[in-house]
Amino acid sequence: MGKRLILVLALALVVGLTFGSAYAEVQNVKVSGDIIASGVARSHFNLNNNVAGDESVLKQNFLMSQIRLRVDADLTDNVSATVRLINERIWNGQGLTDSGSFTSASSNTSIDVDLAYVTLKEFLYSPLTLTVGRQEIEFGNKLIIGNAGAINTNIPTDLSERRAFDAVRATLNYDPLIVDLVYAQVKQENSVDRNTVSLAGINAKYALTKNTDLSAYYWLKRNNLETNPADRTDSLNTIGALISSTPIENLTASLEAAYQFGKNTETANQGRHDAWALQAMADYTLAKVKMTPKLGASWTYLSGDKGATRNEGWDSMFYDQKLNNIVYAVLPFSNMNAFNLKASCKPVEDVTISAVYGYYDVAHDYAGTYTIPNTYDGGRTYNNNGTTTTGNYTGKSHLGDAIDATIVYDYTEDVQFGLTGGWFRPGNALESNGANATQIIGSMKVSF
Repeated sequence: MGKRLILVLALALVVGLTFGSAYAEVQNVKVSGDIIASGVARSHFNLNNNVAGDESVLKQNFLMSQIRLRVDADLTDNVSATVRLINERIWNGQGLTDSGSFTSASSNTSIDVDLAYVTLKEFLYSPLTLTVGRQEIEFGNKLIIGNAGAINTNIPTDLSERRAFDAVRATLNYDPLIVDLVYAQVKQENSVDRNTVSLAGINAKYALTKNTDLSAYYWLKRNNLETNPADRTDSLNTIGALISSTPIENLTASLEAAYQFGKNTETANQGRHDAWALQAMADYTLAKVKMTPKLGASWTYLSGDKGATRNEGWDSMFYDQKLNNIVYAVLPFSNMNAFNLKASCKPVEDVTISAVYGYYDVAHDYAGTYTIPNTYDGGRTYNNNGTTTTGNYTGKSHLGDAIDATIVYDYTEDVQFGLTGGWFRPGNALESNGANATQIIGSMKVSF
């Protein structure tokens, strides 16, 4: 499906360029960006009090910066181009080593391409918009598609601002129906033919009423990263639907269900996929009450593997949901039955206080190891040396409890200060010696 879609879009692009203008005149250029400076203090993200060898998993304390610079250029004939550069780094002066010498490898001053895409509106005919290049792609509540997974960052990847896919996206706007066709090359090993992770699919969104939208989707993720060509394909199909509504004023609600099927021929994980995900969310804002309180609740069910001939564990795909911050960093987005409650208010005009509580169980009692997927596959690492989170399920049911509390102060329209604290207490479903994971992050963000 992916190769056919690329071929069709490539031919359409050639036709458009052949009969279109031979040059592009810049009509408007907009420069924007943001700078985030943060201090991070973390402890026991490995959920244990001791570890052999590298003790960085016990405590991590560092300062970091995230800088993005974006240029949007409007050209002629509904053509626009966007480029955004990014630098994410742990503060390290000019890159001095322990001995006091300079090394470029430790300077963390590299600037990478975060976005780089061209948008062609009314391409070939008016309902079609074509977007080609490195772009952010998200649908619905980002349960399935939202984050390609940051790689090669100098900061913990769960804190990274990088989410973009290298993709071709065709959007057909038949109001009230919008259809998106997407092909993304998530990873390509240059040295090995067809050694790739790719994503292809369709998302159709229809406005049933003024206040209710219905979306349906199909996604195919193909993982060809096995060394042996005979085992290299894992074909994972995901189908699902999402209904979002505002049934009464200030109340938003959604319900999403998805099913995964396909065949994995990898040597270590052979079997057919057979997994489920369900998610319900609701948020209500008391707009006429002092301090504008907002209350919310959600339930997330992600099926777990039973160790049989089928792969019944939910594949996290390219999700981008932080039910709780530490849980997002240290647990796989699979085999989970989660209940979340959240609340926020504005005690004064420029200050927002919010909190999220999460109660987590396994979807299926299972005794065995777990590993968060590699970063190219939507995974997260909680430190900056490439270590992925691994651990053991005990066969019991309770994963743990989590709380996040955040204060945000809007100093001006352009400057924002934030302070967030997180706590996660492992339950009896996780192998732990009683260590609670904690983090505190203070930040300042300037947008321009």
